[in-house]
Amino acid sequence: MEKLISANALYAKGRYEEAFRAYDRLAAEGDLDAMFNVGYMYQFGVGTPPDYEKAADFYAVALYLEGGDAAYNLAVMHLMGLGVETNAAKAVKYMETAALAGCPEAQLYLAVACSAGYAGNPVYSNICRIPFHRAESKYDFIPVTGAIDPEREEKLEEERRRAIIQSEIDAHRWLTMAAYTEDEHDVYGDTITNAKYLLGLFHIEGVGCRINRKKGEALLREAAFAGSAEAKQYLLDAANK
Repeated sequence: MEKLISANALYAKGRYEEAFRAYDRLAAEGDLDAMFNVGYMYQFGVGTPPDYEKAADFYAVALYLEGGDAAYNLAVMHLMGLGVETNAAKAVKYMETAALAGCPEAQLYLAVACSAGYAGNPVYSNICRIPFHRAESKYDFIPVTGAIDPEREEKLEEERRRAIIQSEIDAHRWLTMAAYTEDEHDVYGDTITNAKYLLGLFHIEGVGCRINRKKGEALLREAAFAGSAEAKQYLLDAANK
């Protein structure tokens, strides 16, 4: 643990090449957190040249790291075809692994995907664990490799539709898991707030559950108190009717 803390300190000081070497040494000793961090640094070219294939390999080895973060990142790489073959069905399986391990970003993703019957791109492009769990949206760092053949694009869209079964009940189940995630250290940001907002709407409208306005409005108040502009607007509109 002390070695990992020291490596994190190097990263925090911007000494990325030294941090990468420190994480790499720990990864060789079997440290799953270090393996994840090496994968992250390969993915974004921090302290080392970017290499999506190596990033995916390290995430795969750290797949069952506590919290599901490696599984989440690997899922997104399969959705986007980064270092691995594009495979929406495999991406959904990794998202499920992450969600069942307690990753609220994965739970929220699956809720939206189940509701729509479509495995789209998630709000968060990746999870960082240096020095703690943090969801990021770094789509600007993902290179555009050129125009996609229309026939291939249509096939990919169909694969994303087939990858997940549309189910309001499953959407409600995943949202419930995300909304009630314990966040002792306040590391999940807006994820839990967004889940509470959507779950509140589900209860009010009876989506995947029986209508329960009292429970739904209580969730919306919690989301509004946590800063959800959508929840605040909904409650304001409801009060003015």
